Amino acid sequence: MSMINAAAPYRRDDRSTVRVPVVMPLVEVAVDEQGYLTVALDREPYSADGALRRDDLQSLLDSIATDLSTPIRVEVHEADGAVFTDYVLPRRPQAEPAAATGKAWASAFGISGGGFTAGEQVEVCVVVARQIADEDGTAQLRLPPALLAKHPEVVLVGRTSGALALSEGAA
Repeated sequence: MSMINAAAPYRRDDRSTVRVPVVMPLVEVAVDEQGYLTVALDREPYSADGALRRDDLQSLLDSIATDLSTPIRVEVHEADGAVFTDYVLPRRPQAEPAAATGKAWASAFGISGGGFTAGEQVEVCVVVARQIADEDGTAQLRLPPALLAKHPEVVLVGRTSGALALSEGAA
């Protein structure tokens, strides 16, 4: 129950994609005087291709977190005895762009095109408007006829799916 609104129950974001395990994998990094790294994952030596330097640390940690698909705890032990602790989240997977290109239809009321993911944001390029696709994956935009007369070549771009819809005059 929320203290602000007693009628509304407290809820965490159900759509959160990062799940934190009870015990996070531990990556321990020892940095020597020359800046070379010795890496251990859960107290086991982690072998990487070639000798690792301080400049390789961020990409290595990103790679480990992404490979494990979980957040990791990182402890960096410097040669002077300083210890730094941080957490690294795995990269979110990128949406695959759609291979097919659709066609946009112009009418007296605007432009519409299909092939989009339901609920995704669809952009009109040059971006003069944004529209949310309906449950069928169709975006219908009401644009002024004067705008369509000035810009007969219009491209609709799906922000999530990468789907494209080209108007009649588009190349």
